[in-house]
Parts: sequence; C-alpha cells; structure tokens
Amino acid sequence: MPNLLSWVVIGFIAYAFLNADTGFINKTILAGLGLDPVSWYSYTGAWPAIIIIVNLWKNMGYQSIVYMASISGIDKSIYEAAAIDGATKMQQIFRITLPMLKPTVITLTLMSIGRIFYSDFGLFYQVPQNSGALFNVTQTIDTYVYRGLMELNDVGMSAAAGLYQSLVGFALVLIANGIVRKADSENALF
Repeated sequence: MPNLLSWVVIGFIAYAFLNADTGFINKTILAGLGLDPVSWYSYTGAWPAIIIIVNLWKNMGYQSIVYMASISGIDKSIYEAAAIDGATKMQQIFRITLPMLKPTVITLTLMSIGRIFYSDFGLFYQVPQNSGALFNVTQTIDTYVYRGLMELNDVGMSAAAGLYQSLVGFALVLIANGIVRKADSENALF
C-alpha cells in the first residue's frame, strides 16, 4: 500500500509521527517513557536512520510483489519431485527457490546499481519537509539540482550535476553488467 502513495502523503505521515509538538513519537512514546520531546526536524543525528526506515517501509511492498511473482512462476512439479525425493522445506528453499530467483535478483540489482546516484527526490525533499537545518544530511544530487534551479537560478550547474548523475549511473550499469556477463552470461542484461 505505501508504494501507491505519493511522497507528499508519506511526508505528512512522517510529520504526524515526528512533529515536535503533536507528533506520535513525542506525545505517546517519549512521554510514556518520561523522556523529553525531541525536535526531529532540527536534530540531524536521527535523519539517516529515519530516511532508511521510511524508504524501506514505502518500497517493501513493491519488492515483495516482484519476488512473490517470481516465486509463483516456478513450476510446482519441481517442488513435488523434490518432496518425493525426500527434500525438506529448507532444502527446497536453498536448492530450488533461491537458484530460480537468481535472474530476478540479478536484474533488480543491475537496475538498482544504475540508480545509485539517483536519490528519490520525494524522500529527501518531502519527508524532511525541506528543513534547512537538515540540508547537510538530506542534500542529494536531485535536491541540489532542484534547489539550484528554483532558488539559485543556476541552470548551468544544475544541468552539469544532472548530466554527471546520468553518466556515472550509466557507466556503473555497464560495469556491473560486464561483471555479470563474465560470471554468468545467461543472466546479463545485454
């Protein structure tokens, strides 16, 4: 479900949890433990963990659907034959399911490598609510390009940063695909 929501909605959900005055964490959890409220939008130490947790929560459903679809595509007769041969469920997982998921894992990994320099703009702009105190921990190439265009009107630097991001991502995909091609040419993208 969270994958279908926009980052604006996710940003407001995070705000409902992290607001210093009325947020769920400060009002319920920290108050229940007798701790002082934390101003999350000015405390930079927690934001690397917050960004990771929010990103995992939002994308976990989609990734689960992809892997479940791959698993459901595995022929059931293979599992039946393994069960007849006396394979336990763990043996079926390690000897049938995981090897059959190898192409899916490789493809998704190659796609993720291409996005290493691409940060999800909504995650790094909407969730921290564009808080100036958090720029040094939430600033990425995408938010830099946006701020360069919208606030500084620096078209040249923004274009150069975007081009750099694209070229490095493309080069990383080529390198990773070359490594996969040498190890297992059947699962390489090209």
